[in-house]
Amino acid sequence: MKSTKIPLLILILLFSALSLTAQDWRAGIHDPSSIVKCKDTYWVFGTGDGIYSMYSKDLVTWKAGPTPFTKTVFPTWINTYVKGATVGGVAVFHGNFWAPDIIYMNNQYYLYYSCSEWGTMTSTIGCVTNKTLDPADPNYNWVDVGFLGIWSYQPGLALNAIDPSVTRGPDGKIWMVYGSFNERGIVVTEIDSVTGKPKSYNNNLPGTSIAHSWTGPNSNSYAEGEGACMFYRDGYYYLVYNKGGCCAGINSSYYMVIGRSTSPKGPFYDKAGKALRNPGATSGGTIVFKHDDARGTEDRFYGPGHFGLYSENGTDYVSFHYYDPNWPYPDQPSGGPTLGLAKLVWGSDGWPSISMSFLDKGVYTIKNINSGKVLDLQLHQAINGRYLFQYTANKAYTTQQWLLSPLGTGEYTIRNMGDTTLYLEATGTSNDESLRVTSAYTGAINQKFRLIQSINGSVIVYPSKSDKLVEIPNAYTADSQVKLWYNTNHNCQRWTFTRLDSPVAVPSLPVNAVRLYPNPVDDYLMVEGVGGQWLGIYTIDGKLVMARQTSNGTEKLDVSQLSAGTYMLT
Repeated sequence: MKSTKIPLLILILLFSALSLTAQDWRAGIHDPSSIVKCKDTYWVFGTGDGIYSMYSKDLVTWKAGPTPFTKTVFPTWINTYVKGATVGGVAVFHGNFWAPDIIYMNNQYYLYYSCSEWGTMTSTIGCVTNKTLDPADPNYNWVDVGFLGIWSYQPGLALNAIDPSVTRGPDGKIWMVYGSFNERGIVVTEIDSVTGKPKSYNNNLPGTSIAHSWTGPNSNSYAEGEGACMFYRDGYYYLVYNKGGCCAGINSSYYMVIGRSTSPKGPFYDKAGKALRNPGATSGGTIVFKHDDARGTEDRFYGPGHFGLYSENGTDYVSFHYYDPNWPYPDQPSGGPTLGLAKLVWGSDGWPSISMSFLDKGVYTIKNINSGKVLDLQLHQAINGRYLFQYTANKAYTTQQWLLSPLGTGEYTIRNMGDTTLYLEATGTSNDESLRVTSAYTGAINQKFRLIQSINGSVIVYPSKSDKLVEIPNAYTADSQVKLWYNTNHNCQRWTFTRLDSPVAVPSLPVNAVRLYPNPVDDYLMVEGVGGQWLGIYTIDGKLVMARQTSNGTEKLDVSQLSAGTYMLT
C-alpha cells in the first residue's frame, strides 16, 4: 500500500468513516488480512486506526469488530521507528495501522501489522497475540510481542517494511512475506512459531528478496509491487502480489500476479517461465485478477488487491479488496474500498485462477429460505415481460426451473426453462426495482447477475451493477412478487439453489427404448420412450443448452433457437 496522490489526513478519515458506517454488505475495508475462524465466527483485519476488524457468520455479511489498539494507545516502541504526527511538539506514530495479517499457531492468534508514513519508507512490522478473537471470552486479551527486528529506513536497505503476510508450509515451518516497491521488493523470512519473531539464523533478516517490479527508466525505478501472499500446494509455494498502484478509488491500477517455486525462498517463476525477480528489467507474473478497463464501471472490481486465502470443507476462498464505483472515495470520482470474496480454482496445468462464479452452469430450482417457495414467473406463464413471483414448488411447471450460464466474469445470465429465449433482467427507474423476463436479450448490464454463496450454502443474488438483492418484499410467505431491495440480513433475501441437471438427476437414457426423429432436425425434435425423465441437450464440448422434464408419450422439443451443428442428448 503506497501512493503519493492522497494526503495522509484524507486516508485516515476514509478508514475512520468505514468503521462508523458498519456496512453489513458490502463491507468496507482496505488491505484485508486472510480470513481466520474462531469458534463459529470468521474474522478479517484491515488498515485503520488501531487495526480495523470485521466479523461474520457466513463470509457474506460483516460487522465492524473491536480494535486491538486505538489511534492513541498502542505499543510505545513503534515511536522509535515511525514518526509522523506531533503530540506536544514530539513526533510520534499517528496510530493508523496498515495491511495486517493473522495466523493461528502455538494455541493463539498472531496478528501482524505494519506502521508507516504515507509515501515514505519509514516503516516497521509488529505483532500482537490473543488466545481468542471472541470479545466475550474471558481469555480475550491482546498482548504485543514487541519489536520484531523488521524495520526501514535502514542505511543501504532498498526495502519498505510493510504488508506482512504469514503462511505455514507442509513441514510446519512458518514464513512471512513482506515488502513494498524498491529493488528488494517482496522478501521472505522464517518465523518462530512460539515467539512470533523472525528466527535468528544468518541472513533471515531482513529476508530473501523473491519478487519485485521494475518500472524504469532508471536502474533503481521500482515503483510498484506489494501486498504479497504466499501459500503452498502440491510441491509448490505460490506467490501472489500486486502490481500497479492503490489508494485512488476507481483510478487505482492495482492488479494481481502470480508465480511459484519449489522453495519458499525462490526463485519464483510465472506460467511463462519468467522470473518474478528480474533486476533492472521487467519482472514476470501471470495476471490472475485485473479490472477490465474496456467495460468501465460495468466491471465494478477496480484495483483488486491484497489476496488472502481461507480453506474450509474442500473450498478455497479468496479474500481481497477492490474499489467499488458505487461507493465514494475522497478526491476521486468514486471507488470505496470494499471486501471481495471469490474462489480459488485449480486448472489441469496445476495453476490456480480466481473465480467469482460460485455456481456451475446448469438448471436449478431457486427456493427462498424464508418462505420455502420457489422462484417462478407470474401465473406460471413463460411470456415475454412476465414478472418474477414466488409460488409453491410444483414439478409440473418448467417456469420454476432456471438455466444459469456463467459469463466468465463472475456474472451470469439467468434464463427460464419454460422458454429458454426468456432472460431475466432488472427493471425500474435505475434498473434496480423489479425483475422480469425478456426475449430481447442484448447483453446489457441489467441482464447480468452476480451470486455469492455463503459458507452455509445460502446464496444472495443481485444485478451486476447494483447493491440491491433479490428478495421477497416484507418477508411474505404467500404467493407474491419478487423484487430488489437493499440488504437487510433477512432470509427473505437468501436462496438455495438445487441443481436439476446433475449426473445424479439426469439418468442415462435406455438407448434401445428411445426414438428420435427427424435427424437431422430443423425446428422440432420428436422424442419417444422417455416418459417422466429429464432430457439434456449438450454441445459437443459438453455445454448444456436445453433441459426438459418429459411427460409420458411423445415429447416435442422446440430446438429452433439452437445454432446449426452436432449435439448430444442424454
